[in-house]
Amino acid sequence: MIDLLPTLLKSLANGEGLNVTELSKQHSIPIKTLQDNIKKNLQALFPDDIKYSKSTHNWYSEKNFLAETLLSADELVTMKLLEDHSDKFSDKFSRSTQRLFNRFKKRASLAIFKKTKMEKIEKDDEGKLAIIKNAIAAKYVLKCRYNKKDRLVHPLKIVLLEGYWYLLVYDTSGETIKTFHLKSIEALELTKEFFEAPSIDIQNKLDGAINAYFKDRPIINVELLVHEKVIRYFKRQPLSKHQFLFPDVDPKYTKLTIPVTDEMEIIPTIQQFLPYVKVLSPDSLDEQIKENLKNYAETDLS
Repeated sequence: MIDLLPTLLKSLANGEGLNVTELSKQHSIPIKTLQDNIKKNLQALFPDDIKYSKSTHNWYSEKNFLAETLLSADELVTMKLLEDHSDKFSDKFSRSTQRLFNRFKKRASLAIFKKTKMEKIEKDDEGKLAIIKNAIAAKYVLKCRYNKKDRLVHPLKIVLLEGYWYLLVYDTSGETIKTFHLKSIEALELTKEFFEAPSIDIQNKLDGAINAYFKDRPIINVELLVHEKVIRYFKRQPLSKHQFLFPDVDPKYTKLTIPVTDEMEIIPTIQQFLPYVKVLSPDSLDEQIKENLKNYAETDLS
């Protein structure tokens, strides 16, 4: 249970609802144990942000609270557990531990200015969110209109990608996972038809996703050559947990490999750092970048 807490904290910060019934089935942990640990070890860290809905049995947050601290989810949970167990030694040790942790937490969040691009959820969107969260928790099929088409979808997760909110859905017709821009979903209606969640490791797919262009399809392995002038940006903030960096024969360059599910996942990043990034493979991606540059040079908006 303890090892699961940082993952749950990150999910809450990303706007995902945690349904204790589903978590209990997924991890074979009693519901009461989950409730107690989330309340004691997670909600206690962010009491104003992490909330519980009795109607849907969901823990949720409408705010990316991790963006306001320099501490990671793992560090916060570790500190909380150590802090709570410090009284097992002595009163003096417990007070010293409390003062130390309070000072550390204060320094980690003091005078931080972080301009995070995040799409705002307006008051008109709250009813839509409530319906979606209820459907995810109860596994109800949703009826909606998206991109001018009426659809029946299986809602899986609400996710935040590059500052925009999306609903992850399972498309039964193509047996694939798709992303719907949440604010663009229209005519939302909750049906009473149940669906069975697909046996897909959704979290692993999300961990590897660069942006909303990712698809539920075979991996494309991309290899880039990155100049020393910009490599620091890829080191400071990796595109995904699956990127790897290797030294090149030329000391001014570093090779970067990353798996994508669609070339559009990586194209915006490559074009952002041109001419300091070169595509080594696949050839189709290299050709697409060249085609984009050609179209740009030939475009006349006058």
